[in-house]
Amino acid sequence: MATFGDLNNFIGIGRLTRDPELRYTPSGKGVCKFGIAINRTYKNQEGNNVEDTLFINVVTWGKQAENCSQFLKKGRRVAINGELRSNNWQDKDGNKRVSYESKARTVQVLELIKDTSIAPEEHAVEGGEKMPEEG
Repeated sequence: MATFGDLNNFIGIGRLTRDPELRYTPSGKGVCKFGIAINRTYKNQEGNNVEDTLFINVVTWGKQAENCSQFLKKGRRVAINGELRSNNWQDKDGNKRVSYESKARTVQVLELIKDTSIAPEEHAVEGGEKMPEEG
């Protein structure tokens, strides 16, 4: 009988909640962080439309981090594929909180940039690299 390992593969489509922030590790590797909001609408038991938003923090590495910093802006629609993690913490009032983070393997821009001085092939946010191991 074959056994299968666990799989952590997050795919999300949403809009950037802030401009990307690019920093570099001491070894010179780029790290880019930004947030996305994933909206959904559904009907509740009373038949009313309810809007719900899931906020995800996204981290990219290397060349992809530099490309994200260059081409992504607040409000831009993107597709993210990566590993999803939850972070549990307490706020200053002692309330339990949770936030979610995706270490993105790929980031795809889903809207064209209106700047016509950049050729379409330059819009790709490529350069996905193996994520560094933690520990």
